[in-house]
Amino acid sequence: MLSRYVVSQVKHNSFFLVGLALGLWVSLLLVPLEEESECGRTAPAESAVGAGDEWEPQREQRPLGAGAPPARVLQRPRYYSTELGMRAPLLAGVLSSEEALDTRAAAINETAAGLLPALRFFISASSLQLKPGRANVVGFTDTREMLKPFHALKYLADNYLEDYNFFFLVTDTSYINARQLNELVSKLSVSQDVYMGAVAEDDTHYCTLEGGILLSNSVLRAVHGELDWCVRNSYSPHHHENIGRCVLHAAHTPCSASLHAANYSAAILATDAVSDSLPDAVTAHPVTDPAHFHRLHALVSRVRLQRAHDRVGDERTLAAASFRRHPRGFRNATWPPALRADAGLASPPPPTRFDHLRWTRFNATHAFMPDDERAVAALGGATLEAVRLVVREGLAWARRHWDADAELDEGAWCWDPPHALRYRLLVRLSANDRRAVRQLEAVRPLGAARLAPARYVTETARVTLVAPAAAPPKLAAEALGLLRRYEASLDRDSNTALALVAVGASADDLAALRESIRALVERRRDARVQLFESPPLDKESAGAGEPEWREVAARLALEVAAPHFARDALLLLIPGDAEFSEDFLNRARMNTIAGEQWYMPSAFARFAHYTHPRWREADGSRPTVNTGRFERSPLALAVSRGDYSDAREAWLARGGDPRAGPARLLAASSLRCIRAPEPALVRAAAGPPCDLADSATCLRRERSRGFGRLHLGARHTLAKLLLSERALLSAD
Repeated sequence: MLSRYVVSQVKHNSFFLVGLALGLWVSLLLVPLEEESECGRTAPAESAVGAGDEWEPQREQRPLGAGAPPARVLQRPRYYSTELGMRAPLLAGVLSSEEALDTRAAAINETAAGLLPALRFFISASSLQLKPGRANVVGFTDTREMLKPFHALKYLADNYLEDYNFFFLVTDTSYINARQLNELVSKLSVSQDVYMGAVAEDDTHYCTLEGGILLSNSVLRAVHGELDWCVRNSYSPHHHENIGRCVLHAAHTPCSASLHAANYSAAILATDAVSDSLPDAVTAHPVTDPAHFHRLHALVSRVRLQRAHDRVGDERTLAAASFRRHPRGFRNATWPPALRADAGLASPPPPTRFDHLRWTRFNATHAFMPDDERAVAALGGATLEAVRLVVREGLAWARRHWDADAELDEGAWCWDPPHALRYRLLVRLSANDRRAVRQLEAVRPLGAARLAPARYVTETARVTLVAPAAAPPKLAAEALGLLRRYEASLDRDSNTALALVAVGASADDLAALRESIRALVERRRDARVQLFESPPLDKESAGAGEPEWREVAARLALEVAAPHFARDALLLLIPGDAEFSEDFLNRARMNTIAGEQWYMPSAFARFAHYTHPRWREADGSRPTVNTGRFERSPLALAVSRGDYSDAREAWLARGGDPRAGPARLLAASSLRCIRAPEPALVRAAAGPPCDLADSATCLRRERSRGFGRLHLGARHTLAKLLLSERALLSAD
């Protein structure tokens, strides 16, 4: 039974079984039964990397010790605006001629100064050799007047297409209102096609060239690609028709006088009723007389200035009206006179007490607390002249305004860097047995900034540091500290020399200093150190306080050391406690020009409590290294030795004081002075002014010497020590 059943199934499925057998036989032929083993064989790097799934990470085999493949070098542009594709807003071009360069073109160059340096003049020149000083004049050798606009468009597209967003083209018989044109361009989008100007009367698709034509970057790019067609189809005698036909064919954009809520207007001077619309017009034509350009410019400037004054008055009115709504403690009825966080509110408090604007009190002859080291100082020089001028004008105004006799009680000045030098005067009035005191405010605004041309100076000159090497016992260790700082600076800048001048030093101090110099020269072969001795001091100089002593020591150090160097040597006078860096030395080299300029840096002076071990702030923290201020009376200066010698000889020839400081000598000469705060030149803080165990005796000694001569930090430290001692005595 089973055998017959199997035979019947085979007969019925014979075709299926035959196909199955053929399939198995073919598959065995195509696929090998045994794969070759890859053990012990090294496949090529290409086949090993390319095997497997394309998304599967492959391990790259490198020989032992082989370096990494060279990295791809990315060449970035010099300016970030180039990398980001940023362009300048506007470039203007004026179609002119050689005959009009000295007349109309010169007037446009002066009245449209707001467009400079993006202003070009296009002329048909007979030769390429133009007159010198005409950097913004472009000459074409093709003298065909009909093709001059297309030469100008081709020049703009070839040279400035990637640098500007908009291009303006006009004739030299039109006055250009540069401010209005810049305001118009600032309202337009750079992503849309712009063909803007005064629409021509004969054809509304074209803009007049006399009224000016404004093209966007995309429109000029399209015109540049169709310039051949534009030149072949230039058959009209009017330039604006040929340009309009070209723009209409290339960019398919007609002329428009308004776009993006911005209106373009051009005034026609043939009529008399243009005075009201002239300040709002981009151009005005026709203008043939060069003097007429300046008259139009004066008219437009006067109207715009009056509008600015009206806006200022409106803002003042709004600020005064909103005064009542200000919160208590923040009300300020006056318009903001300085930089404020919010208009109409009181100025924000300074971050620290050192950033607070300082008011210096004065009378007719002296100033009180003029700096951190003097309590009273006599007025002199330019400061005295300025005070007398302000007091004289203020008292004269008070007599006219109040009809009474006026005299100065006291005053104060404040240097407001963003604006001016401000004065406050307390004036005592007396009239008909009636007396009153009034306060006046006077302001001396800043003058116009002036750019002084200076030659380029390299940073290869050798700097000779000149410093006093000895001082009173309180500062006796400054010379040794300066030698250590000079040795440390040789690792960064070895093109320096040090000249120490012993001022009022004893024999023991000189012996110790010579031994230190000898040891330094033996350790460092590149060290150049010289020691000089100054003549004996007079009694007045020897008994001076610390500030006056430092001025005397600096003057004697430069007088003694200068004759020992060549005339072209660069001398850098620094105080003995100065800490300097390589950046400061390079700035001294760059800012000192022989025969023209000398450099006077203002060092950063740390307060004395920075080094006191017992000093703590109210919150328990200690002062940082930035606790201090820049010096008001700098002692450091850099000058050429020849310039200093010439300035001193001229000063003595005029009968000047032989004990005058070097800064005073150089200021009286014809040399230019560069003054600037120098953060890389630091005056080290002095040690504790008093011993903790003997603070009362120290205080009495300092009072006898003059408490006003103490440094501000020393005053705070002394006061704190005195309070601490009083507390201890009361406890006992």
